[in-house]
Amino acid sequence: MKLFWKNEIIEFYCHPQHEGTIPPPVPAFKHIAPWWKKLSKSISDDSMDKRDPFGQPPFTAKKCMPLLDVMSLGFTIPLQADVNIISNSDLSIIKAINPPGLEVVSFHSKDQIEAESDAIKFINYWVIKTAPGWSTLFIPPANHFNANFTCLSGLVDTDKYPKEVNFPAIWHTPNFDGQLLSGTPLVTAIPIKRNSFDSYPKIRKMSDKEFKDIDRMSKIQKMRNSYYSNELREPRK
Repeated sequence: MKLFWKNEIIEFYCHPQHEGTIPPPVPAFKHIAPWWKKLSKSISDDSMDKRDPFGQPPFTAKKCMPLLDVMSLGFTIPLQADVNIISNSDLSIIKAINPPGLEVVSFHSKDQIEAESDAIKFINYWVIKTAPGWSTLFIPPANHFNANFTCLSGLVDTDKYPKEVNFPAIWHTPNFDGQLLSGTPLVTAIPIKRNSFDSYPKIRKMSDKEFKDIDRMSKIQKMRNSYYSNELREPRK
């Protein structure tokens, strides 16, 4: 199975024995954080006390395009099968009961991270391959606030290492005894072009023109609602 998204910068493929049986990576916009999707676009209030400077009901985070854009960036790699996790009261013991058909959780020794308990390792059966000069950044799904676990971030040169990459994670929830379901978002994979920017930023004071540009934008924001979202933000494809 081979999946492309409009270009050949990044691709995902699995062993033939897993084709059609494990959930594939999907564009991250298909796994927008549930709390964000449930939000109303504005704060409900019949009085005039809670209005924005334009007289409209104040927006919630649902109207914040930077939040949506970061949650839509990259590709979500999901948990490959249902697995039962058991933890005790102080998280000194964490166990996993894998399904009979596929091992999806193992553990790293606690000594590797100097923790009180072993770190969970989510096993990934998808190979990530990128075009020459491109690496893959793996981060927890943006703004998901999962109460149970957080996968550690990592950067892999997937053009030179086209092999399965597993995801270590820290378990947060004590006294847990339940299932994580197949398809649960684990990480977001974002292709990154190596050496496309310097390691150190350029730091300086703003120019007169930049000061005037900021002043002009500030004035426009006081006259036109949603100036960034409607006029400055580049439409996403």
